Amino acid sequence: MVDTIRVSVETDTAADEFELPTEILELYREEPDETDAQIASDMLLMAFTERAHALAHHSEGEDMDEIEAIESDMMEIFEDRFGVSYADATGHSH
Repeated sequence: MVDTIRVSVETDTAADEFELPTEILELYREEPDETDAQIASDMLLMAFTERAHALAHHSEGEDMDEIEAIESDMMEIFEDRFGVSYADATGHSH
């Protein structure tokens, strides 16, 4: 069996947890002092940002203005955390 680490996610109203192979965290570790929690949090924020971007630019629907506003908020949060825009970080922009 592979070594795993438990990741917990907590909001104001609920909590959930899941396991990841410990080696996946090592693949994403950029600095020796970067914690497992920081890596997991970064990946979670990246996933939400990517999904907001995909919904805003690669889907159709009635609530596009609301989705685009959410995507804009996510782009700001992404840049605040990583110090670089989503477009610069991914090489993908519109």
